[in-house]
Amino acid sequence: MTRDADVPSMGSTAPMAETETLPPPDWAEGDASVHLEDLVVAPLPELHGHFKVGASCRIELIGAHLRLRATLLLGGHRRLSDFLNNHDGLLECRDATVLRRNGVPTKVTASSIWVSPSDVTLIGDLDAAAGPGSPREFVQPRARRPIVVVTPGHTLTGDVYLAPEAELSVFIASNYPRFLPLTGVRTRSLADRRILAGYDFVLLNRSQIVAVTALQPGMGTGRAAI
Repeated sequence: MTRDADVPSMGSTAPMAETETLPPPDWAEGDASVHLEDLVVAPLPELHGHFKVGASCRIELIGAHLRLRATLLLGGHRRLSDFLNNHDGLLECRDATVLRRNGVPTKVTASSIWVSPSDVTLIGDLDAAAGPGSPREFVQPRARRPIVVVTPGHTLTGDVYLAPEAELSVFIASNYPRFLPLTGVRTRSLADRRILAGYDFVLLNRSQIVAVTALQPGMGTGRAAI
């Protein structure tokens, strides 16, 4: 009977390689927060939280392997959607806290962290309910269109709002805007279907869409649909 030469037999005095500690009970394959938290060996600096009023918004950012809560500076833009769809380069997130895949905060924080928008699945606007609405003279009639979306890491349901005469298929097939505005969003992780999340308003990265369809009659939003 043969065996691997580099595996010591029972009773062998050959030195064993350093063993790795077992992962914590909430460890999940592909969850970057676990690996980032392994790097923390001492208390991290406190986050300062001082930003110009009206030039930032609180966000929750979700990718296939990273989830974090932070403040995003909007520069000269008034809305998150305007900023994301007119911004080139990495996104600088301030006062960031890395979250577990299930949304639980970790001890990993950073005063600034730069994120590639092309690898972001969606960005939830946590200030959407309190943010300023559009001036009445700019408000146009819109029709609600519920959709179901599959991304590399999630399934989700939500509503897009289009001009009453617009075709959903034309909007979906377009290359613009890069980030689609959705309301009433419910998400489920493909890595762990027990992980659900909900947002009043998100920007969905069009490049992360694997499949999308209208929510069919007989399908419910939220937990029932995903």
